[in-house]
Amino acid sequence: MLQEAFDRGRQPWPNAKGEAMMTEISALLLYEQASPLRLLKVSLQVPGVKLRKARTCAQARRVISGPKPPELVFTDVKLADGDWSEVVRMAQGARAPVNVIVVSRLVDIPLYVQTIEQGAFDFITPPFEPSDVAYIIRCAASNVMERRELEARAQQSAQRTLAPLAFHAIR
Repeated sequence: MLQEAFDRGRQPWPNAKGEAMMTEISALLLYEQASPLRLLKVSLQVPGVKLRKARTCAQARRVISGPKPPELVFTDVKLADGDWSEVVRMAQGARAPVNVIVVSRLVDIPLYVQTIEQGAFDFITPPFEPSDVAYIIRCAASNVMERRELEARAQQSAQRTLAPLAFHAIR
């Protein structure tokens, strides 16, 4: 059922204008052993999603701060060596935009508000309906790819602007 939900409008991932951008996204699943994310893991194992797993913030930091950070991170609220807020801070410091989806086993409105205010892309709780998971992934992937595209354009623009200045400085 999740595969059907992904297939409707998923391939390839669209940007905000509905234009095709990519066919595969990278997602990091960060959870402890007895977490609701174990259930989500099954839903994320579909074509088009390259899934990596981590159990601690230290492991997640190596992935997120690496040369190719994942587009999406699904994180448990609490981890052995940190919590969701640390994961959001890691994502904010990554080399490229990363969207964090916080997963809680309970509906907690104050926590939901706090996660969104501090920079998480979304907050979800079980049960993980296939169509809902597919929608969240499509929206988060589209958003992060649009942000990465804008960041790349800004860097190209800055390089074009600075290149003539560097040439004149040499002369």
